[in-house]
Amino acid sequence: MYLMKDIVKEGTASLYEKCAEVKLPLTNEDIECINGLHEYLVISGDDAACEKYGIRPGVGIAAPQVGYNKRIFSMNCTDFLDENETVYSYTFINPQIIAASKEMTYLPGGEGCLSVDRDTTGLVTPRYYAIKVKGMVYDFEKKRPKYVTMYLEGYPAIVFQHENDHLDGILYTSKMYKPEEIPDLKPLYTIPDNQEEENTEE
Repeated sequence: MYLMKDIVKEGTASLYEKCAEVKLPLTNEDIECINGLHEYLVISGDDAACEKYGIRPGVGIAAPQVGYNKRIFSMNCTDFLDENETVYSYTFINPQIIAASKEMTYLPGGEGCLSVDRDTTGLVTPRYYAIKVKGMVYDFEKKRPKYVTMYLEGYPAIVFQHENDHLDGILYTSKMYKPEEIPDLKPLYTIPDNQEEENTEE
């Protein structure tokens, strides 16, 4: 599995390069990366495992973050604004955003990244509230990719956009603004004055 020593850090040139398309059939290296990204997110969702392996929790991780510059990323997040708490666990291959809402939003607590070790305070935008995406997802049971088209909104849509940016060599730190610079943009949710919000690692 990938450990923190395998995570490419902010400032490394390869992290700012556009990733190559994945060609079929998948290579052994592609499959190794796909399994590794997914495994990292699943394991990092357990506090005891994070302490055991010395890893940071995350809801998304992209191939270039482990030095594999192909268009692959994994996300494993729960939509905490959905009363059903739907889990979005996918490993995307050659994903594309094919439509997006006019409505924009941002996470009021800011975003975080496994490749960024410093504290950041700006709000990240543009993030579309809803997106329609297509590409392939890896079927771990059948051990093969399958073509999909899906609609994401709210938190899962933000996670997707954050990871998809990595495939184009874009870090969220290049999209940060001060709250007063985006006064007309609505946050995804509001934070009570007496509650602090921690950045989510993506």
